[in-house]
Amino acid sequence: MLDTKVLKKLANIHVLIVEDDEMTAHVIHQSLNFHCKKVDVANNGMEGFEMYEKNRPDVVIADINMPEMSGLDMVKALHEVCPHLPVIIMTSYDSSENMLESINQGVYSYLRKPIRIEELQTALLMATKNIYNSNIKLEDEFHYDCNSKTLYNGYKQIKLTKTEKELVHLLMSNINKVVDFTTIESYVWQEKSMSIEALRMCVKKIRAKSYLKLIQSVPGCGYIINSESND
Repeated sequence: MLDTKVLKKLANIHVLIVEDDEMTAHVIHQSLNFHCKKVDVANNGMEGFEMYEKNRPDVVIADINMPEMSGLDMVKALHEVCPHLPVIIMTSYDSSENMLESINQGVYSYLRKPIRIEELQTALLMATKNIYNSNIKLEDEFHYDCNSKTLYNGYKQIKLTKTEKELVHLLMSNINKVVDFTTIESYVWQEKSMSIEALRMCVKKIRAKSYLKLIQSVPGCGYIINSESND
């Protein structure tokens, strides 16, 4: 069994379990609910995708074989919305075909049923290690708290609109990586259409509230936030 001090690292993690077997879902929920900030459960792939869009959890744990939408089809849909979302796949059918498709879909970890809770908790800790290391240092006194989705200048909170907040969080969640326009539109604007001009205006307002070099443009690709060190 993992040390409780280690499991405390899950205290700020929001988990979505997507599993059609009620008993398995219940056991996993019970094992994680005590340690994690929040644990949601969906009964099939379609419900899992809809629940992700509504609640935006930090990590998804999913079965492969489910009604309405398979786990791997759901992962594909999720990664179109949020390419870097960590997903842990569980399956009773450990075929090379499933393994290959999981790799192709960018699955973080692949666990065979029956699930060992300690193995699942370890996979969850590894998949979310960048989330519980939540304080991102920026220039001067600026820093970002991933848990509260809050940008600070020293101890002063920078007030952002909903759209500005979502854009900053997306870029901070992918620190030192370029986030392309399609991903920004899917994550920040969701079902609405995004114009490049609207995105530029949003970036301009965030820079005005913080500092000019916070968000950097990568011509023809998207935007990036760079940080030299994370705590």
